[in-house]
Amino acid sequence: MKNLLVLNGSPRRKGNTSILAEYLVNQLSSNYHTEQLYLYDYTINPCVDCRACKSDKLTCILGDGMPELYAKIDTADVIILGTPIYWFGPSAQTKMLLDRFRPYFVNMKLKVKKAALILPAGSGDGDCDLTKEMFKRSFKALGIEYIDTVTSESYDVGDAYNDKSAKEDIEKLAAQLT
Repeated sequence: MKNLLVLNGSPRRKGNTSILAEYLVNQLSSNYHTEQLYLYDYTINPCVDCRACKSDKLTCILGDGMPELYAKIDTADVIILGTPIYWFGPSAQTKMLLDRFRPYFVNMKLKVKKAALILPAGSGDGDCDLTKEMFKRSFKALGIEYIDTVTSESYDVGDAYNDKSAKEDIEKLAAQLT
């Protein structure tokens, strides 16, 4: 059975990102071993451009929660990155995670992976364009196959429960991944 990893970059464990991610996980639980990790449960230090990841073992040497996340990412077949949109970009924790993908640029361990995005935003899809483009470019540089993005017009906690369009898009994403 393949592994699907949801990396949830919301500080709210029961927020709109989680609502949409759980809906996706429920759609795929018979086809994948699924796991959702909350990035705010991990200490992720910013990349300091030490470039240690470009030599020797091609791994990051910073001492924080990333080794555990790297291990999960390495074994995933599909990675779902979920983040609320703050000021037209991902949450700070999500951006730090992406910055720490730098070892993968050199070791190319993600080259056979697939990825998709879940992006709830107060004004919906129109607020997500910069984040989508950032991730698409990052996925391309890392050799990850980008599948799709699900957006939701979700401002208050729980708004995603009532977003029929986002749920339909989650179902379409699930179909693409089966």
